[in-house]
Amino acid sequence: MTSRILTVLTFIFFLSACEQAPEYIHLQGYTMGTTYNVKAEDRGDAEALQKRIDERLKEINQLMSTYIDDSELSLFNHNQSLDCLPLSKDTLTVIQAAVDISESTQGKFDVTLAPLIELWGFDKKETNNAIPSQQEITALLAKIGFSKIAIENGCIKKGDEQLSINLSAIAKGYGVDEIARIVAESGHKNFLVEIGGEIVVKGVNPKGKAWTVAIESASTADRSIQRLLSLKDISVATSGDYRNYFEKDGKRYSHTIDPTTGYPIEHNLASVTVLHKQNMMADAIATAMMVMGPKASLEYAEKHQLPVFILVKNGEQFEEKYSSAFEPYLKD
Repeated sequence: MTSRILTVLTFIFFLSACEQAPEYIHLQGYTMGTTYNVKAEDRGDAEALQKRIDERLKEINQLMSTYIDDSELSLFNHNQSLDCLPLSKDTLTVIQAAVDISESTQGKFDVTLAPLIELWGFDKKETNNAIPSQQEITALLAKIGFSKIAIENGCIKKGDEQLSINLSAIAKGYGVDEIARIVAESGHKNFLVEIGGEIVVKGVNPKGKAWTVAIESASTADRSIQRLLSLKDISVATSGDYRNYFEKDGKRYSHTIDPTTGYPIEHNLASVTVLHKQNMMADAIATAMMVMGPKASLEYAEKHQLPVFILVKNGEQFEEKYSSAFEPYLKD
């Protein structure tokens, strides 16, 4: 599920003690084109817990991946019927959340954007640096849009037979939430779950303190830490824009495309970190804010009382800004 649509650059990682306390287990594996890690207090169930986690992640992939030809989502995308097509509760839950965020952000988040991503060449590892014509962009804008998704009674209807959905910017967050649910249901009260940098923490770390999470700086010169956060019982996701782009004729073209214009963003917002009780929501909102830009993102954060931290490029430097709800999470 990595990234054909608005690839979410997750630059958050957890910091663990040099000496891992023996009463905590560390499970790890591969999923969604990236790695996952789980640290939790040892209850003697590591093998059984790992099996449940792997099975659930495989199930989510089979439902929502656009890289698996016979996944539920791929089959839906290939079906050009305008009838209301039944989908699983999991997939409908994620699509409904995506639509809700699209409505809330006035279309700055849109899971139907894949054709525009492909037009600009950002669905490939290496772009051809071709600039689409306004005519091409306008034609695609008429065929995409979250408003062409209708969900009713356990099924979903396309407003255009060519419509396709890509959940890359939200499904990974859903996977994190689901693994956290499994770990909690297994009786673990203190744990950290991470998939590709998206994180959920509960309770305390092996030292009995809040979990320490680092936000990476937006510098392309190195991978240094910008800020440390002190977190308990919350999730965190980051979206960034400073490593995926191409340049042509002296102009920089970001991989992040504004669904309302069809063009790459041109503002100076470099990264967004969002805290939320659901990682699925944090994941999607961070992506939407990368499109919205610094001023609109912070206004949205204040309106919805969201803890949000952004890095804004100012010349060769990066300026930190954050919402009032974010300040309590900054580690001294």
